Amino acid sequence: MEIYVSQFVLYLLIFARVMSLIVVAPVVSHQAVPIQVKIALGLFIALVLHPLVAAMHPVIDQSLAGLVLMALKEVAVGLLLGFVAGLILLGALIAGELISLDLGMSLAEVLDPDSGVQNTVLSQFLWLVMMLVFLLLNGHLFVFQALRMSFDTVGIGQFAITGILSDRLVAMSAMVFVVGLKLAAPVIVASFIVNVALGVLARVTPQINVFILNFQVKIGIGFVILMTAAPMMVYVFKKLLAGFEENMVELVKAL
Repeated sequence: MEIYVSQFVLYLLIFARVMSLIVVAPVVSHQAVPIQVKIALGLFIALVLHPLVAAMHPVIDQSLAGLVLMALKEVAVGLLLGFVAGLILLGALIAGELISLDLGMSLAEVLDPDSGVQNTVLSQFLWLVMMLVFLLLNGHLFVFQALRMSFDTVGIGQFAITGILSDRLVAMSAMVFVVGLKLAAPVIVASFIVNVALGVLARVTPQINVFILNFQVKIGIGFVILMTAAPMMVYVFKKLLAGFEENMVELVKAL
């Protein structure tokens, strides 16, 4: 009987890590996914991982305080992996914000039902497009693969924050701004060239009201560049996602 109880406790600890990842991981954490589906997915993944983790013969503290501490550590691991997995999609949001700010469309905002905050229309659009690319490239499967690898690197209740882990986490967080700048670069460069051209035009022909013309020209050229550079942005996102996955593997190894 004691064996069955210990195995059930082990299953609950695995479920804590899996479910905490599902709560914050991209795609599966979206509010459009029913909570029943999230719980069922967590129960199923924990059931699949249970024999693999049990074969490692983890040591489980049977005391109440020990179980609570181990559960908190498992939740911390899951939340950390889910947070890191969503950083690259956060870069798409930042790219949309940069483009909207540069084109003067930062006031065109919509409510994001997932996060509950106001985002610009362009940032929401880019985020949805890059999420589709994320799904097409099986990024969601890689997240669960990283979850599986985490049990090899950090056992049940063995999580601890180290200097290497902190350095890698800071480096991956900084990549969010790199992703945003690289995705927004075509529109930002085109907007800069338009500003220079309009500045020269204002000096050559002072009769033209460049201030009013600036909004129309920048928005028009910005959308043309955005449509033209869309395939390149998807290609850049694919390359960034490949490098991001390698960095996430290194982060899992540092756990």
